[in-house]
Amino acid sequence: MRIRIASLFLVLGVASVTPAQQLTVTAISHSTQEKNYTTNTPVQSSTNCNGMNFAVNCNTTTYGGGSQIHAVYRFTQLVSASQDGKVIWYTLTRTARWPWSAMDWLTDGESFSAEIKGKHMFITCRKSVNQEKTETLKYDVLDIRPAPGTPSSC
Repeated sequence: MRIRIASLFLVLGVASVTPAQQLTVTAISHSTQEKNYTTNTPVQSSTNCNGMNFAVNCNTTTYGGGSQIHAVYRFTQLVSASQDGKVIWYTLTRTARWPWSAMDWLTDGESFSAEIKGKHMFITCRKSVNQEKTETLKYDVLDIRPAPGTPSSC
């Protein structure tokens, strides 16, 4: 049992010291997709009755039965980075439940500092409202490939 615990700590320790890859990315293009979905609230009723002198008085209250339309926003960003003399394209994505949180995109043609940790890329940029403050956007990395016209090594 002690060997298992020690090996678990060793594996977790090695995974936590893996350095993040630092790079500078240039925004190429972006897109936002909205996917609507509906939630339905079931109809519910409650009845309260009270009786007195052989008479029963009941009141029924019904509520619910409505539906609401919601949306999920999927945001896709294409960025490039130079690595070892080659240009690499990264296709990134993130999702949001509110349109204003999905509308923060990187301005095409601008460069940003970024780091890759596992399957995620964290890009630091300036907030659109207050250019003095920075924010870090977390993206999932969908695809990594050489830019078109870049010779690949075989």
